[in-house]
Amino acid sequence: MKDKEKMIVIGIGSRPGSDPIGKELEDAEEADSDMFEAMAPKGDFTARGLAPLVKATNRLLPLFGQEPDYPSVPDTKVLPTDFTRILAMFKSAVDDAISKEVVDQEMAIMLDSIRDDSALMALAGKLDMLSRDKDFKRFLKEPMEEEGMGTEMSEEMGMSPEEEDMMMAERM
Repeated sequence: MKDKEKMIVIGIGSRPGSDPIGKELEDAEEADSDMFEAMAPKGDFTARGLAPLVKATNRLLPLFGQEPDYPSVPDTKVLPTDFTRILAMFKSAVDDAISKEVVDQEMAIMLDSIRDDSALMALAGKLDMLSRDKDFKRFLKEPMEEEGMGTEMSEEMGMSPEEEDMMMAERM
């Protein structure tokens, strides 16, 4: 009997290509990664600017239910994709907080304007301030409003959550 090669599949992206759902998920993950890679700030970044940003990031991560364990980043010309993903998460929350007038417009995070260590340090200062802002902390603890139909409208129509899910599935 021949030795058969065994394949161990771990995670979504590791599924064999013959699985159509696995392939779709893999393609979606790749597109997502490409998007954050393209969004990553590019410039001349050194430990002088990166260290304070990582430190401020680790202060803010617990407010998002994450461990404050992002490692130091070596001198680089492009911020790592996973770090950009975290900064984009912060940006989205800050944008929402600005739209709800929880924080001032001056706290906006502009990833496309980060080109050097001084911009990294300015961002680190904003993140540090946000990590101590009581209104921002409270805002992050509030449940998010869901996009779409909304509970009030589905209740007016006499729909249960299951019926609403079925209706949404039919539309897709």
